[in-house]
Amino acid sequence: MQQYRDTDYAAVSAALHAREAKLLTQAMAERMIDAATPEESYKTLLECGYAPLERCTLENVEHALSQARRELYREVSVLAPDKRIIELFQVKYDYHNAKLALKSKRGGEDVSHLAMDCGRFDAQKVLRGETSAVSAAMSRAMAQAESEVGHSGDLRMAELLLDRACYEEMSALASETGCAFLKDYVALQIDAVNLRTLVRARRMGCEDDVLAAAMLPGGHIPTGQLKGARGDHLSSLTHGTPLDSAGELAAKLLGSGGGLTEFERACDDALMSYLQRARRTPFGPEVVAGYLGAKEAEFTAVRTILSGKIAGIAAEDIRARLRMSYL
Repeated sequence: MQQYRDTDYAAVSAALHAREAKLLTQAMAERMIDAATPEESYKTLLECGYAPLERCTLENVEHALSQARRELYREVSVLAPDKRIIELFQVKYDYHNAKLALKSKRGGEDVSHLAMDCGRFDAQKVLRGETSAVSAAMSRAMAQAESEVGHSGDLRMAELLLDRACYEEMSALASETGCAFLKDYVALQIDAVNLRTLVRARRMGCEDDVLAAAMLPGGHIPTGQLKGARGDHLSSLTHGTPLDSAGELAAKLLGSGGGLTEFERACDDALMSYLQRARRTPFGPEVVAGYLGAKEAEFTAVRTILSGKIAGIAAEDIRARLRMSYL
C-alpha cells in the first residue's frame, strides 16, 4: 500500500485552501434564513458555486445537493494523490444504499429515489444486490445482513451489521493511509456514534444485550466501560477528549432527562472542531479531510435552511435546527 508524504499534498492543499473562501458562512446562512422566499434564499448559494434553480422545491434542492456532492468528490479525487481519503467520506453512502437494498428486498417497495449516487460504487448495482460490484468487506456485510433478516426477520439488527461493517471499512481505509489525523478522526466518529447510541438506548429502556450489539468497535473509549456508564463515570470517560462537553450533557440526560438537541449539537461540534484543525494546516492529507468535512456540513446546513423555508417554518426555529459548527 503506497504511502504519501505531506509534501505530496502541496498542490491540492493550496487549491482547497483557496476554495475555502467560497464555503457558506454564518452571514450567508443568516441571509438565507431571513430571505422573503425560498427562491431568494437559494440565490445566496450562487456565491458558493451552486447551480441555479428556477423553482426552489424539495425535489430540486435535493437534486442540486446531489449534483454538488458528486462534483465535490469527483474534483477532489482528481486533485488528491491518495484516493482513499475521498473514499473514507464516501463509504457511508455505499452502506446507505445497502440498507435501502435490504429494505427493498424485504418489503418489495421501490426505493431507487432514495439512493445516494456519490459513493464508491454504482448505486443502482448496490440496490440490485450485486455484491460483485462492491468491496469484499461490503459484499460480506450485505450477505450477513440478508441472512440475518431471513433468519430472524429483524431488520434493525441487520442494519446494525451494516453499520459495523461501514465503520470497519472506514477504519481500514484510514489505517491504510498511514495518517494519524485520519485514524483519530474515524475513532472519534465511532466514539460519537457510541455515545449517541448509549443515550438513546438508555432513554428507550433497551436491554443491555441490545445496547452491546449496537456498540461499534474501533473508538478510543472502550465500549465495555461506556455501555454501563452513568453520571460522573460517563463524564470521566470523555473528559479531556473532543467529546468532553457531549459526555457531560449525556450524563445529565441520563440523570435528570431533558432534550437531545444540545447533546446532538455537542457531538457534531466535537467532530467539526477536530476537522477545523486542518484549516490551520498548510499542506497534508488533513487539508483534504478538513475540506470534505466542511462541505458535508455545508450541505447539511443548506438542506436544513431550505427545507425550513419551503415548509414555511419560522426563522428562529430554522436557526434552532441549524448546525454551522464548521465555520
